[in-house]
Amino acid sequence: MTQRTHWLELTADYRCNNRCVGCFAVNNDGPTMSPDELRAALVRGRREGATSLWLGGGEPTLRPDLFGIAAAARKIGYTRVRLQTNGMLLSYPEYVQRSRAAGVTEVSFSVKGARADTHDRLARTPGSHAMMLRGIENAVREGLGVQADILAYRSNVDEIVEMVRAYTPMGVSAYRVWLLSAADGANEDVSGEVPTVTSVVAAVTAAMDLGLSSRDDFVTSLHTPACTVPRAYHRCLFYAAELGLLVAGPGGDTFRLEASRMEGGSYGPECDTCSARPRCLGFRSDYRVIHGDAEFRPRA
Repeated sequence: MTQRTHWLELTADYRCNNRCVGCFAVNNDGPTMSPDELRAALVRGRREGATSLWLGGGEPTLRPDLFGIAAAARKIGYTRVRLQTNGMLLSYPEYVQRSRAAGVTEVSFSVKGARADTHDRLARTPGSHAMMLRGIENAVREGLGVQADILAYRSNVDEIVEMVRAYTPMGVSAYRVWLLSAADGANEDVSGEVPTVTSVVAAVTAAMDLGLSSRDDFVTSLHTPACTVPRAYHRCLFYAAELGLLVAGPGGDTFRLEASRMEGGSYGPECDTCSARPRCLGFRSDYRVIHGDAEFRPRA
């Protein structure tokens, strides 16, 4: 059966003006999508049914053609254009105004702490937290939808509830909690920052218990096997295949999100008997090396 495509994600290059702990999307000399590749990806996405565009990276705001990409996407029928960003350039009001005018409809800010010291340390960029906060204010003022992507580290997992409590009154309407990966040759410092899934789930469920929103997707936990989440909180689970997202990168590299090893792909023998297996992508192989698999118990 042909898989339906709802989203197209453009990962045009891997440049960034942060140097976040555990992130390898900082290659200023790496490959980049040409204008022809970008146009072809946009057309392919629409041909396969996508009406939502996700501008990722790297840091997409570093591209001088960002506004042109957003405008071209809206012209051929994309009704949503999400900008995933560290928010630093959005601290300038005119940048947000140009983004909205070009067709950006929503912004997802990369958040790494409730406090400046945590955020700036993990972003390895002094002052980045203050710029992100101004970016959130500017985006809300311009009427853009505002969400947050929280990358969970061992040293910030205890701040997740505080992040949700702090940023929601500012206008952040939903949170996606990502699990730090130690793949791709990460060093011991990065491996030591990978939190347990159990600790992330505890923080996510506590954030849900704040009762700050009635949205089912108010807090979503990515890379989280269903067996680690109490049934009463299963609305936080994310199953990549249901998003219908096609990722396009430099050199014609395309893949569906659920096929990415970043989404899991590893199962233990115990998974064979788990009732949640049909909607579970398992866990990352690098995670098992660090934390083992004792947390994962099959569901009846």
